[in-house]
Amino acid sequence: MGVLLTAITILLVSPLKHLEAVELKEVKLGETVALMCNLSVYFEIHWLKISEGRLMALMVTSLKHTGELSVVWNYNETHFEGFMEMQTTGLRILHVSTSDLATYYCATSYQKRLDFDKGVQLYTNQQDKQKTSDHVQDLSGREKKGENKTDESGGLNGPSLHYQVFAAVLCFGLLVMLLAVSVVHIKTKNIYNTEI
Repeated sequence: MGVLLTAITILLVSPLKHLEAVELKEVKLGETVALMCNLSVYFEIHWLKISEGRLMALMVTSLKHTGELSVVWNYNETHFEGFMEMQTTGLRILHVSTSDLATYYCATSYQKRLDFDKGVQLYTNQQDKQKTSDHVQDLSGREKKGENKTDESGGLNGPSLHYQVFAAVLCFGLLVMLLAVSVVHIKTKNIYNTEI
């Protein structure tokens, strides 16, 4: 079972490996920073953080029927807040610390599909900004030299992000189907053996 969970995690996270920060944002430690999401507010908004090769879900928000923002889930309510400003949702990070210096993405979830907005990488001063732009980290934690080039669609060179996420969801579905068939097969075999 542990091997199956590891395989599922790898399949779900691998499309995110090549998400990189497109925007650098300078912050001051101890202050509050607001990140905006330019995706539709009519679907669930997922906020993700990538730091030192690890992916962390921070918050899920949705829109109430009254038009107000509803926080569905929050990893740390004393440190992260969801808010809405001029028909745009945002993530507020309270009292920024060094552990918050990472890359943040928002994504919408609609009909089993995730659409990602551009990422924002937080840094503290000019020296950190230069290091960050020279060495962009991917999700695996390895550093890559060079610029972050994008194509006309806003995605990174190579297969589009939508394709990568679609492929991950498809693989996940196939694994679930394989697991379900295996469970049914084992249960049917056990019932057949007890009848004999």
